[in-house]
Amino acid sequence: MSNEPTLRRCYRPRGAHQPLPTNLPRQVRYLHGAVSYPQGECYFREFSGMTSVCCIEFLRGLLRQFPGRAVRVICDNAPAHRSHATNEFVRQQPRLELVYQPTYAPWTNPVERVWQQMRRSVTHCHDLPDLLAVTTKALQWCQRFAAAPATVRRLVSFQSAAAS
Repeated sequence: MSNEPTLRRCYRPRGAHQPLPTNLPRQVRYLHGAVSYPQGECYFREFSGMTSVCCIEFLRGLLRQFPGRAVRVICDNAPAHRSHATNEFVRQQPRLELVYQPTYAPWTNPVERVWQQMRRSVTHCHDLPDLLAVTTKALQWCQRFAAAPATVRRLVSFQSAAAS
């Protein structure tokens, strides 16, 4: 997430433009998330970086969120996901397995559809004053989304991937 809005198509009368603020300097926060397809359960965490430490802390929280269950996480190829520290942590957790998606293939990871919906609702064409407001709105969206398991299952199902 960033304090700068992203652009997308939106309705405006011909010739009318929506002014978008430019917030400098650019600030960034990272939202990590996981969904459990059969139950429609979600787990979201916000971090200041995309480091191995953040990744490991997210995985620890994920194991606490789903106690006694095997946890399989589909990851992209971010350096933090493939680091020595992350791999060492995963080796020590018998319930945890990381599955790496192919490079440049976000459609193979169902949680990417969750991020797409969140960006549509929160970060596209926003006029929020600062990064704190963007982060707050994104976390509120995550809470509302997680409270609707049927919506979660519908969005992350592989049938919805074929339709999009």
